[in-house]
Amino acid sequence: MRKVAARCELSATAIYRHYDDKDALLVSIVVQSFELFSAYLMRSLSGKTPLERFELTARAYFDFAIENERDYQLIFMTDCRDLGFLDLSAGTRENLGNTYRFLLDRLRECSENGDFRYADLEAAGVFVWAQNHGLVSLWLTGQLGEERAMFESLVDRSIRGVVQSLSA
Repeated sequence: MRKVAARCELSATAIYRHYDDKDALLVSIVVQSFELFSAYLMRSLSGKTPLERFELTARAYFDFAIENERDYQLIFMTDCRDLGFLDLSAGTRENLGNTYRFLLDRLRECSENGDFRYADLEAAGVFVWAQNHGLVSLWLTGQLGEERAMFESLVDRSIRGVVQSLSA
């Protein structure tokens, strides 16, 4: 807490006025990061069709990761046990899971519309998440080089590949 206070140019006692301990501060940061991520996902609701909303959702995942690298790394590349997820209240854990349910809702929409033939929505959700997360992780750790245009092209091709695999 002292290090955090020093970086914020505050006294340690000032932080303790707002947070009981380090865990409370960390939970607050994680919740704020998920709220920001959720705001990115909500943009996809502007799509006119279920398939367009799904594609925009996938794109929002990448946009969030690229534009908010530290938030992304905190909520998706840090061991959730280290973040205290297991100690959160059931209500808080459920709220943090809303972003995943948002993805499942887009998949359900596409399935009901006949765009996707994938029957197991939970498995499809994990597949999409793993595909997106894997690509973002490779980018953020420098495994794909530094050329942003190449990565953007790869993102577009990846989204098309996911749609194609779920449609088959």
